[in-house]
Amino acid sequence: MTAFNIFRTIFELILLILIINNKRPLFVSPKTILAKWKNAVARHCSHPHKNKGRPSLSNETKLLILKLKKENPLWGSRRIRDELKKLSIDISHETVSKVLQHFRKTGDIQPSFSWKRFLSSHWNSLFTCDFFTITIFGMITYYVFFIIKLETREIIQFGLTANPDIQFLRNQFSAFEYEHPGSMLIHDNSGELKWFPYQQYHFKDIAIMPYSPNMNAYAERFVRSVRQDCLNHFIIFTYGQLFRIVTAYVDYYNNYRPHQGLKGIPNGSPEPRQSTGTIKQKPLLFGLHNHYYREAA
Repeated sequence: MTAFNIFRTIFELILLILIINNKRPLFVSPKTILAKWKNAVARHCSHPHKNKGRPSLSNETKLLILKLKKENPLWGSRRIRDELKKLSIDISHETVSKVLQHFRKTGDIQPSFSWKRFLSSHWNSLFTCDFFTITIFGMITYYVFFIIKLETREIIQFGLTANPDIQFLRNQFSAFEYEHPGSMLIHDNSGELKWFPYQQYHFKDIAIMPYSPNMNAYAERFVRSVRQDCLNHFIIFTYGQLFRIVTAYVDYYNNYRPHQGLKGIPNGSPEPRQSTGTIKQKPLLFGLHNHYYREAA
């Protein structure tokens, strides 16, 4: 602080003391004195420091660190630091770690072994299964078991039972094992699905975390779809009627219903797509939905 500032601060303090002793000068108010004092404190606290520290990283270097991490998700901060040294960029691994942490917070870097990454790298052999219930007339509850192939969103198998025991699952998984040996099957931890002896079969089971339905989101979404599109619109009286409705919905879901995850197209293509021709209508699911297509000229 300069000598002038020191003198000014002392003078302001003297004025403050006069006010406290009820000897208020006529040419200044208490509000002015307080403002002067606050300004003096602010000037002192904002005095520039002599040590400025290391220069901050350039935005170009930060983006380079981000690029290296995205292209090499298994690399840590030390490995990236060593790679930067090869490019004549000498920074500490702590600095690299701080930059990576920043990009993780902004969402530019996803976890190396995230669930999404795992799913996308195993699409061809990854399936998921689950149960949902439907109560028919007479308050009889049936369990609908289904298996979805994640790559195509296709329902490859389903079964109905009033007693979802181990023997029912053995029948379902024996058929699945025969058709898709060596595959991986995601399941939750409810009921028999948790305790089933998967080790006796030639496929790998993957149990999701407890209370984490988002890890089995494709199965959850199918349950929502089958209820909203179909089951909520019927009063079902018999097992046979329920079986026919579920069978019809699986055909609709696999071959006609557009899927957002597949860019709005159905799993199958019942008719070749055409840009010309008369538009025709085909009732589906007992008239609940319709399929539209162009008739070949």
